[in-house]
Parts: sequence; C-alpha cells; structure tokens
Amino acid sequence: MKFTVEFGKGEVNLLEFSFNQLFGTSVIKLNHHVVKKETRWFSEPLLQTHVIETGTRERWHVKIEKERKLLVGQLCRVFINQRLAKVFEGV
Repeated sequence: MKFTVEFGKGEVNLLEFSFNQLFGTSVIKLNHHVVKKETRWFSEPLLQTHVIETGTRERWHVKIEKERKLLVGQLCRVFINQRLAKVFEGV
C-alpha cells in the first residue's frame, strides 16, 4: 500500500507512506526524506499509530493510523492538526 498527501498553504509539504505487507516494512517520508522506517516480523498489531510534527513557518501535527484488516489489507487514516484529511484502503 502506498499513498501521498500534500498539505500546507504557504509552506507546502509532501507526505509519502508505503507499507509492504509481505515483508512488514513501513516507510514514512516527508518532503522526500525518510522520517520513520520500521519492520514488523510476525503478526503486526491491529492498530498502529505514527505521529509526525513538521513545519517551520506553519506548524503541522500529522497522525497516521494504520488498521489491519483481519485477513488481508489495511485501512489508513491521515489526520492533519487533529482533523481527518484522507482515508486510504488497500492491500
């Protein structure tokens, strides 16, 4: 599963998230720089939360909630400044 979210007005930021369910690797990039990378080897948790603070002129609080479905797939919710910005569903 991969997705990108662009946010900001004066200072535009690009958030990229990718998760490989086969290898259990998740990578979060902000403006093409890796800010978080982790690997889960066995059964991943049902709900995983990632929090990122960004911005110099405009402060942004970004939270990504990745919820594992019972068989295959994920549901990802992206919150920007405590507001739901996007919802992504896929494998």
